[in-house]
Amino acid sequence: MASNPKLTDFPENRPRRADDHARLQLVRQSKFPWPILALIAGAALLIAIITVLPKGPHTAKPPSAAEVPRQPTAEQIQISHAKVTPAPQGDAVYLSALLQNTGNSEITGTQVKAEFLARNGEVLRTETAPLQGIAQGGVAGQDLTQAPIKPNESRPVRVYFAHTPKGWDHQMPQLTVTTVTGTTPH
Repeated sequence: MASNPKLTDFPENRPRRADDHARLQLVRQSKFPWPILALIAGAALLIAIITVLPKGPHTAKPPSAAEVPRQPTAEQIQISHAKVTPAPQGDAVYLSALLQNTGNSEITGTQVKAEFLARNGEVLRTETAPLQGIAQGGVAGQDLTQAPIKPNESRPVRVYFAHTPKGWDHQMPQLTVTTVTGTTPH
């Protein structure tokens, strides 16, 4: 048996020669341009993301004070020929009247405040409710947003109050226009 631990049968154990350093083992490289392809794919992906993502909201410059159309006010509304009609059931009432638009814009909504008074003049209850146009035939209420009241137009309207206070004198409540909405005619 051999006592020499360096066996000459294995290549790593063979003695070195002088031309061993000249032998370089070359790594075989592909001829396909992978880095260029990766850059092109990344650029295409970035372009796709930018075009598909939603844009932020566009902020428009608000109109100056001179450009804002004049909004309707309570002064452009005249309520006349008001009368109280009891509802068929309960303590509810309808107030019907003629509304005239004396302004330059269409009225799409009006809200009134009614003060129900006692016989001694004390305010028993204050209620606020929207006015509705009365459709032709006088039966059904009509939303003013669906049928605006044009400038210089008059239309029958009504307001419904579901509950009247006990002790009310059954006279016309004091009406105050609290809100008017409208649009500028085209």
